[in-house]
Amino acid sequence: MLSHERQHEKRDILGLASFGFFLLLIGVIWVITSNLSQAVVDFFKDFELTEEIFPNVLLPAPAHHHPVVYTAVALFCFVFGLFQIVILVLRFFFREPLDRVAGTFSGIVFWLGVGFVSNLLAAEALEWFGFLGWFIVFIGLSLVVRSLLVLLFEVALRKS
Repeated sequence: MLSHERQHEKRDILGLASFGFFLLLIGVIWVITSNLSQAVVDFFKDFELTEEIFPNVLLPAPAHHHPVVYTAVALFCFVFGLFQIVILVLRFFFREPLDRVAGTFSGIVFWLGVGFVSNLLAAEALEWFGFLGWFIVFIGLSLVVRSLLVLLFEVALRKS
């Protein structure tokens, strides 16, 4: 077994740290955001079938604006995205495998992107279905970024 294969089989300690920070951040935001529990309940109770995308096919959307929830989501995404930058630097420092580096980089793209559009939603500069569209865009973009990074760097490593 090659040394880089053994390294790849090691547990993803930075991934575990990232998951721990994910849970910690949810808890901290829940505690520091006043009335978030009730705001989340109100958000989910407020969904109505509003958008007709095809004859007799309706999509659910919140009937009212929920800035407390949207702001909490945006804050979570921004802080977690910035933490992923720290994880990325550590992955380079510890010479982690390419797929983990690419996964972390694509996570940065996703979290900061969704944080940006969540902030627009909270500021009422974007409507619910615009937010959902951008959410889907950032899922796709993060997958493309990860795939391209792995593909390009594997080709570059083979040539050297």
